[in-house]
Amino acid sequence: MKGKAPVRRKSTHYLNAILVTSLALLLIGLVGITWLSFKQEEARLKERIRISAFLNDDARPADVDLLQKKLAAVPMVKHTEYISKERAAEIVKEKFEEDISDFLGEYNPLPASIEIYLNAEQVNADTISLFRQELEVYPEVKFTKVDEQLVSSVTSGFRTAGYVMIALCILFVIISVLIIDKTIRLSMYSNRFVIRSMQLVGATRSFITRPYVQRSILNGLLSALFTIGVLAAAVYGIHTKFGYWDLKDVMLLRGFGILALILTTIGIIMTWWSTRRAVHKYVRMQLDQLY
Repeated sequence: MKGKAPVRRKSTHYLNAILVTSLALLLIGLVGITWLSFKQEEARLKERIRISAFLNDDARPADVDLLQKKLAAVPMVKHTEYISKERAAEIVKEKFEEDISDFLGEYNPLPASIEIYLNAEQVNADTISLFRQELEVYPEVKFTKVDEQLVSSVTSGFRTAGYVMIALCILFVIISVLIIDKTIRLSMYSNRFVIRSMQLVGATRSFITRPYVQRSILNGLLSALFTIGVLAAAVYGIHTKFGYWDLKDVMLLRGFGILALILTTIGIIMTWWSTRRAVHKYVRMQLDQLY
């Protein structure tokens, strides 16, 4: 029974280290998930912004169809939508509750248009301006229109919010690193006399350090895997309950993969570095300094 007590204490120390490290990594992970949500919402809003290419009334249907196919094939274009003159009149009626036929009879002054939606990363004032110039070269296009104020406000607003998010990420990474380092140092404090005993029987610094470092790497990996599992379950739960995230979204999957890699790297490197530093500290200490 007496021999089992140190083993239980050691297991408790390891378990505490894993749990505290997991909590610290979870703090980083939650910031990462918030960042992914932020980027997904940014993409969602940007991809709703459209460029309207209004067409000449004498444009032939075959030419319009060919133009739409050309625009849809442009890499920066996400998708296009053709709005006929009749559909434009219906949209005006739905939006303003006014039927233009009541005033103009059968005459419809509204032009047909091709609505162009860009990929989120291409939505900025400069890119849209250049793209509009290219559109207006086509003979079928009469003029183009886009809500420039909306583009500017969305771009600048998300840029400012992005800087705030980056600052928060850095802050939480620093806090998490300090928590992990402090936890491991406290854990190694309980092993200081074991380290001294190994020195007294002639063990070298590398021989003493190796088992602790190996165990710390394993603890860091387990902590990271536990944290990744919790975050994945949280994302899936929120998706199931609220349908907020699109789990097939490539950006989300890629972002979560990068986040998982970051958490694993931080978990392993921090536990390795803190453990190695703590062991070397007690190896260098004099016997009276251990008390």
